[in-house]
This record gives sequence, C-alpha cells and structure tokens, in this order.
Amino acid sequence: MLPAYSQDSAMSYYADGMEALDMKDYEGALCSFEKAVRMDPENLEFQYLVGVTYVRIKRNEEALEIFESLISKDPKNYLKAYYDISAIYSGQKNYKKALDTLNLAGKIDPESARVYLEKGYAYKNLKDYDRAIESFERARELDPKLTQLAIFMIGATYLEAEKFDRAVEMFRMSIEVDPDTTLAGNARQTIPRAETAAWIRKPWYLATTLNWGYDDNVPRDPLGEITGRPLGLPSGSGDQFQTFYLRGGYKFINQKDLEAGLGYSMFSIGYREWIDSNVTSQSPHLYVQYSHDPVILRFQYDFSYFYAGGKDQGINPPIYLTFANNSEARLRMHSFIPTITFLEPYDLRTDINLSYQIKDYLDGVTGDASRYGGNITQSYKIPNTRCYPRIGYRYAYEPSDDKRSTYRYHEVFVGVSSHIYRGVWGDLSFGYMRTRYPDFSSERDRLDGTCTTSVTLNRNFFRSLLLSFTYLHFHNSSDFDERGEDLYSFKKNVYLLSFTYTF
Repeated sequence: MLPAYSQDSAMSYYADGMEALDMKDYEGALCSFEKAVRMDPENLEFQYLVGVTYVRIKRNEEALEIFESLISKDPKNYLKAYYDISAIYSGQKNYKKALDTLNLAGKIDPESARVYLEKGYAYKNLKDYDRAIESFERARELDPKLTQLAIFMIGATYLEAEKFDRAVEMFRMSIEVDPDTTLAGNARQTIPRAETAAWIRKPWYLATTLNWGYDDNVPRDPLGEITGRPLGLPSGSGDQFQTFYLRGGYKFINQKDLEAGLGYSMFSIGYREWIDSNVTSQSPHLYVQYSHDPVILRFQYDFSYFYAGGKDQGINPPIYLTFANNSEARLRMHSFIPTITFLEPYDLRTDINLSYQIKDYLDGVTGDASRYGGNITQSYKIPNTRCYPRIGYRYAYEPSDDKRSTYRYHEVFVGVSSHIYRGVWGDLSFGYMRTRYPDFSSERDRLDGTCTTSVTLNRNFFRSLLLSFTYLHFHNSSDFDERGEDLYSFKKNVYLLSFTYTF
C-alpha cells in the first residue's frame, strides 16, 4: 500500500488532468494523468483517462492497448472501454471490428441500451439497414430516455436506405416526442431535404425552359454558337427571340450509386424578324452515371438532328418559335460526353468535362467536321457563407473539311455564385477566349480574342419553378482585315428572361 501522501499527490495530478482536459489542453492532461499513474499504478481509472487523452491526440494504437488491458482486468466495471474501442474502429471505418467489440460488450451487459444504440450506428455504417433499425428500436425499449434519439436515427437510416416516406414519418415522430430539443430542430431541417431527395430520385425526369430575349447583334451562322463554334460573323442588327427547351426521360437503372437513363431533348430558337437564323434540334440521349464517394463518373451519348432557317409567315405573332416549320435539315451530330466530378474536402469541387462530336452537315455546302473539347472547373464554398467562387479552363479543336472553318481555342474563366437576398441568387462570370483559324485564308491565319461577361439573377418559386434574368456581353477582337475592312471584330449584348419548370 502506498503512503497517504502519494495518494494525495496522485489525486492532485488527477484533478490537474481533468481541468486540462476540460480546457482541451490535451498534452497537459496527458502529462498529469501519466504522473498520477506512476504514483498509483493500480488505479484503473487513471489508466483509463490516459487512454481517453491518447484518443484526443490521435495516438489510437496506444489508446487501444490501454483499453484492451482494462477490459481484460475488469470488463464489468470498464464497459465504457468497449465503447471507446468501438469508436476508434469506427473512426478508422473498420465497422466490422467496431461491431464485434460491441457484441462482446453486449455479452457482459445484455440489457445495456447504449450497446444497442452503438450497434445501430455500426450496422448503419455497414449498410445493414434492417439490423440498424432493430438495434435502435431495442435501445428505445431498454431506455425510454433514448426514445427521441432512437426514432431520429431510425429516420436517418430510412433516409440512407432511400425509403423517403418512412424517413419523413420518423422525423416527424421524433419532433412530437419533444419539439423544443436540438434534435427536433435537426429533424425539421432534414424533412425538406428528405422530400427533395425523394423528388430527385424518382425514376423519370422532365424539365422545360421558355426564354424570351433580345440580341442586339444576331449571328449570321444560325448553328455556330449552338453547336459549340466560336461566335460567327454578326449581322449588325438586333432582334427579339424566344427559345424553348424540353428534356425528359426514364431511368431504367435507378440506384443510389448507379443510374442509367434513356431520354429525349428538344431545343428551338425563333427570331421575330431574322427567321433564317431559327434553329430547332431533336436529340435522343443515353447516359450512365456511377458514384463512389468522392468521385462521380458519367458518360452520355446524344444523337442530334438540327434544322435551320425558316419562312416568314407574313405575320408577327406573340410566339416566334416555328419548331422547324419550313426549315431545312442542316446537321446530324453524334456527341460522346464523359465527365468526372471530384467532391473534395473543405467544400472543394472539381468538374472535368470531355467531349467528342462528329458533325455531318446536310446542306451540301458546309464541310463536315469533328470536334474535340474539354474543360476543368474548380469551385469552392467560402466557409460560413453561401458564396461559391470558381475558376476554370476550356479547350476545343475542330478540324473541318472546309479548311477555312478549322479552328482551335483556349479559354480561361472566373466566376462567383452567391445568395443575395430572400432566396435570390446571383452569378457573375468573366471569360477570355483566344481562337485561331490556321487556314482562314491562303495568305495567313486569323486570331480572335473574345471577352465574355455574364450576370445572372435567379430565384426559385416553390420547388419546381425557377425564374432567371441573364445579361451577356461579348467583345470580339480580330486581327484579320478583308479588303481593308475588319469584319470580324464586334460587340454584342444579349438580354434573357427565363422560366424553367421541373416536373
């Protein structure tokens, strides 16, 4: 037996260690607890606190040695050490070992509600949702004080299992247990997210957008911008226009980590006066998407058929869209579009988009072409804000049978999206593109520089309707003079009001 003064000194170090632990001075706490152990090596509680402090400073292997020693010496009184061991394994994502540890604890105390609560977490992490729900239910039966937490966790388990209706039901039940707790507040915030998730995960998708706009410098090449070409030679005249976009389809594979769908999209732009610049496209598409945290992989194939031009009907109706009426088939296009998204720590996101297109022109004049393109965008959420800055780079190369139309461009861009006020979001972006036409004439190439500014304001109404206003400004500078006249430098402004409804 140690002298009394040694016991008093050990308790003094214990008190110092607890104070340091409360102040999150973990190195100081460890020093005090280790001194207490040296003065009273038989005191298992001092040893336990050394293990707890090791966990705080990420010395998990040393903590495991202490906890395992404690449960070998006194498993009944140090049941809490089983939970600490389980927590370490869970932190290492070794949920099977965590569950094995909890099963050992359950043999010592079969009526422990905490054992079943912790087993529920482990089963949930192992994606064994039925057993997770059974464990949470059992914890609730053994300790009524855990009722609200157990019901909330059952809701969270249903949500992860994509049983959205049951999840919402459980969250509402947890609120009813005690509406004034933090847990009830979390449930209130989670319910709309669960309802949105159910809406997103439905097996079919359908969205439509109607735009009205004004372009003060309509391009003469109606397919140029739409098929990914740089801005074409402008007309010098402005006009009102409307666009209609429809996209829908069915997901024949609709799992959390894997989706595949087949669908159809239609796009049409109609001008009030420049009818020959109208374009309508029809595009069946097929896609497959695979998610494995933190990576999302997607591949999409589109087959597009474009009609351009039209005929003036001699009237000025409120709807300018002609939907290819009196238009001529101009282009068949195959598009292959792989994308990779990385969802990184600290709210970083990287999107990489690649594309390959085969363009088969049907007018007998324009040379067929193929297009290789790619872009990378890095975005970030500024901490404690709803502000998302981004930066990116784009590249495209389009060799054409018509050598004059072959081009290559590089573009850099920056932008920021942010919440402004009462659900109104704003987006501001700037881009600079350098486009080279290497065979533009028999004498020399052509080099263009294009500055683009975009400002957008949008707001969601209900969950399905999005209202947007966009302003675009283009300033293209060219180094090519034709017969002493610069036809390729121009400025252009576009104003666009959009209504998007997602069914």
